[in-house]
This record gives sequence, structure tokens and C-alpha cells, in this order.
Amino acid sequence: MAASAGIQFQREDDIRGLHRIIESTGGGVAMLDYDGDGRLDLFFTNGCRLPLKEQTGQTVNELYRQTAPWKFRGVGALAGLSASGYFQGCAVGDFDNDGFDDLYVASFRGNRLYRNQGDGTFEDLTQATNTAVGVWSTSAAWADVNGDGHLDLYVATYLKTSDDPPELCPEPASPDGYQQCPPTMFHAEDDVLFLSDGAGGFENVAPEAGITGVDGKGLGVVIFDVDGDHRPDVFVANDGTANFLYMNRISEATAASSAPVALAGVTPTFSDEAALRGAATDEQGVAQACMGIAHGDADGDGWIDLFVTNFLAETNTFYRNADGAGFVDLSRASGLGPPSRPYLAFGTEFLDVDNNGWLDLFIANGHVDDQRWHPARPAYAMRPQFFRNSGGGRFAEVSQWSGDYFHQEWLGRGVAVGDLDGDGDLDLAISHQMAPSELLRNDTQTTNASIVLRLIGGPASNRSAIHARVEASGGAFPLVREIVGGGSYQSASDRKIHLGCGSLKTFQQVSIRWPSGMTHTVNNMAPGVYTVREGDNVLWRQIQ
Repeated sequence: MAASAGIQFQREDDIRGLHRIIESTGGGVAMLDYDGDGRLDLFFTNGCRLPLKEQTGQTVNELYRQTAPWKFRGVGALAGLSASGYFQGCAVGDFDNDGFDDLYVASFRGNRLYRNQGDGTFEDLTQATNTAVGVWSTSAAWADVNGDGHLDLYVATYLKTSDDPPELCPEPASPDGYQQCPPTMFHAEDDVLFLSDGAGGFENVAPEAGITGVDGKGLGVVIFDVDGDHRPDVFVANDGTANFLYMNRISEATAASSAPVALAGVTPTFSDEAALRGAATDEQGVAQACMGIAHGDADGDGWIDLFVTNFLAETNTFYRNADGAGFVDLSRASGLGPPSRPYLAFGTEFLDVDNNGWLDLFIANGHVDDQRWHPARPAYAMRPQFFRNSGGGRFAEVSQWSGDYFHQEWLGRGVAVGDLDGDGDLDLAISHQMAPSELLRNDTQTTNASIVLRLIGGPASNRSAIHARVEASGGAFPLVREIVGGGSYQSASDRKIHLGCGSLKTFQQVSIRWPSGMTHTVNNMAPGVYTVREGDNVLWRQIQ
């Protein structure tokens, strides 16, 4: 739908024969309602000519405002977002709790924090907020890691390398004399954790929090409650090194007994328990080349599972959450592992495509280097994949029946999910390399309806309601959804909660647990689009 909707965005990665590792990671896409008109808008990150000193300013990030269903207009320059640089991922969150989503953009040197001024424009507050990062940053995630009601920011970083001069790997057999250097040639950068001071400023507390000094080459990050203790934990997908699973060890007594204002500035301590909890490697104990992350309760047991995309000839990995105690690699048993071997995968998201309550799965594929000259002839552009959840976390690939897009080959990178046209089902946005980015409209024929919840945190929670948890009962199995920080690959999906109703006319009970710990329960909830604000006993239902 991109071309007919007015989206004409093609990322510039300066791919011109040197096979620099910098040019392989692509960019991200964000879904956000930046102007508060009720329609989802789109933000795409762009690259530029390399080395950075040669950039011309002609390739810039772009914001598309949705003016009517499937009609978009480029407004990046008007909104103050058309920066030029080698940008990577993006994260959306209301860090100042003023009701308007702000934007953090990662890059190869030169990250930006944009504050939404509420009038359709953004202000660059990177220096004023102390959120600049001078190393190669990939994905970012907003989260309230200490429970003080203010969003903090985790920035995943990648490799130590140079754009001037570039670090290259000669290969005489290649037509242009080079091939891409493997990530193993480079040292890792340290990830960054910016803790909010509650007054609009941030401090990098990564050393104090225990998340530096380890060899991790981060490409994806998601922040969610792993073990049900109501504290956000951090999972980082690392490229060729063991993944991180930082368990939040802020004192339970501190979190339970302190008011949010007392928690301001309190730095949580994180413990990397990825190996202990089965999420560091695959089931063979091998660290994979991990890129993107999908999160969600894929098997209907009430716990958030993880799906991680990996390199060609590796399988993608489905980590089932075993009741909060750890993760079990069920890549083969789920049906998601074997079909992924011929692909190199990046952006991915769980989404209930047919509103039956089970989370299905989309994967964007594409190689990092054109090696079609090699005797093995690996594909460069690749087909995307779609898997339907058959129930209980078992999947069947249905790509060939999912639309024309799935019969074409792409260099897929960032992926975001949301209901772009407000019709109750979920659509997709995908960022490509060397081809225009794309929107996919969900045209699945079904009589199943959905409940969509827009959650607004109250004074004791972050206004974005990141870390809110929703449970819906009355069907064959309980539906559990959580608003998380980060996810996918270098991208930001819409934060609204989507509950597929299946054959139900109403959910017997829908319970919301806010980040503050306050709960809100609604009985006999019918399909529709609702706004819920913490502390209110009223639902605002959108009239369609």
C-alpha cells in the first residue's frame, strides 16, 4: 500500500562496492500518533553517503503524517525531523509526560533526542538532556527501570569501527575485490542506560547498573517483565556473542515501600542471567548472530515468550518462557526453526492477524552482503515469511498465501506493527535497503472482532503506560498482553493493546495492571476501540 498511500521513502545506505559493515544494518520505522489526531503516522530513519564527512544533506529522515485512511504526506522538514546522518533505529515514548510522544533516533555516531512540542513540531534536546552517544548505536528502548514514573532509555550499541578510513576485507574472488568483514573482527561497544532525573535530564548509569564491560554486539533490545515480579528486565540480541538478559534487581522492599517520587534517581542493579535462564545461546550452547526480537505470549500460558532472528544457515530461535523461571529453546517443536535456515532474518513481530487470540509471526529477511559470486551462491534479497499460530505456540508457514509481497525478494530490515486504518486488525510497515519501504494492509477475511486499548498512565506511572499488563478472560485461554519498551529490530510498533476476540461477543473480564501497581477491571467488555486513563473508572469508547 505504500505507493498508493503516498509513502515514497527509500533509504540511502551508500552501498557501492566496498562492502563496509556499516552499510549492512539498514534502518528502522516507527508508528506513532505524533499530532494526537487519532491516526497513526510513520517515521523512517535514513542513511547518507560515507564517510560521514562527505554527506551532502540530501538524504534525511522522514515523517509521514496520515491525513486520511491510507493517505500520507511527508512533513519531516515542517516537523523538524529531517536530519541528515547515518541513522539506524528509533524509539517512541513520552519522556516528559506531557501527552505527546517523543522520539529517540540512534545512529552511527550522532544520536538524537527529539521532544514533541505538541504543535506538530519537534525540538532537538540531545545536548540539553545529555543523551548524546558517540559510538555506533543500533536499537533503543524506553522503559521505567526504577519505577519512579519517568521513562528511562536503553541504547544498544554495536561495533568499534571506522568510517574514515573504512575497515575493509579484501577478497580477490569478489568482482569488486572486497567482501564484508565479519563482526568477529571488531570489538564491541558498551551499551548505555540513561536514567531520568524526573526533570527532563538524563544520566548514563550503565556502569553502576552493571551493564558494561561485557562483550555484546547489540542489534535488538526489548524491555519487559520476564519473571512476573513487576520489574522491567532487559533482553539484548547480540550478533555472534551471547545474548544479554539483565534481570532487574532493584530492591523489592524499595520498590514496594517507596512512592514514585522517592524512587527518582534510584539506580537499579541488573544481573545478566541469560546463561542461567537459557536465553544466551541456542539449545546447543552456540551463540548465534542475532538481530531482531518478537515478544508475546505465543503459547497462551500467560508468560511472555521471545522469538529471535538469526543469520543464514542458523535457525531463528523461539524461546518459550517457562513460568518465569527461564527460557526453553523450542525452535524445532514450534515449527519456526527449520523453515528459517535458508534465510537471514532481521525485523520481526508477533501479531494476531485474524483476531482469533493466537499470536502469528512476521519476519523480514535479506542478506547483509551480496555474495552471489561465491560458489555457494547465497541469495542477497530474500522473501519475507509469515507464520500462522496453529494454537499453543505451534506454527505453520503460510507465506505463499499471504499476498504478492511475500512472492518478491527484498533486503528487509526494520518492522513495525499497528492498526494503520483503524479497522480493528493489524497492519505492517517494513523498512528496506535498496528498495522503497512498504506498508502491508491486513485484508484477512474473518468474522472475528477485536478490542483495542489505548492506555494512558496516571501520575504514579509513566504516561506512555510502558510496562502495563492486560489480561482478558472468558475464552478458551486467557489473553495476556504487555506494553514493552523496544522490540522488533531498530523499530517502534504502536503501543496500543490489541485483543483478538475470536468467536466471543464479549470478554468476561479485562484486567489492567498499571506500571504503578494500580489495577482496573472491566466486566463484559465488548469489541471496540477504547481509551483508558489510570485512576479513572470510565472507559472512553471511540465511535466508528
